[in-house]
Amino acid sequence: MLSKEVDFDPREMRRRLDLNQQEFWSAVGVTQSGGSRYEQDRRIPKPVMELLRLRYQLGIKLEDITEENATMVRAIAEGQLDTGILKQQLTQIERVLKASQQLALSASELSGAAEAVLCDREKQTIR
Repeated sequence: MLSKEVDFDPREMRRRLDLNQQEFWSAVGVTQSGGSRYEQDRRIPKPVMELLRLRYQLGIKLEDITEENATMVRAIAEGQLDTGILKQQLTQIERVLKASQQLALSASELSGAAEAVLCDREKQTIR
């Protein structure tokens, strides 16, 4: 099960991501000046810590959370779904879709070739 705790220093994370304070903190709805105060060892409220965890630990952009996917986001946040596994599954699905598209293209080409052969045979039998 995934940890539900923020286990990083927001200032360190921001620096590792090479983001300025405005970019980093605005992603969780905090002003640059508020973020600066938090980085100067001011206590960060639990809701803000949870938003940081969603955005920077779990990789969930807050603007992407909708009513339709809120249940899944909640399950991820509560550690019931592992985003790593979901990403692996998405990669597998993308591979299957690509293979399916290639197969459909090949089938279309074969169908066209078969149709051409049948047309040629019809022409030969008419003669």
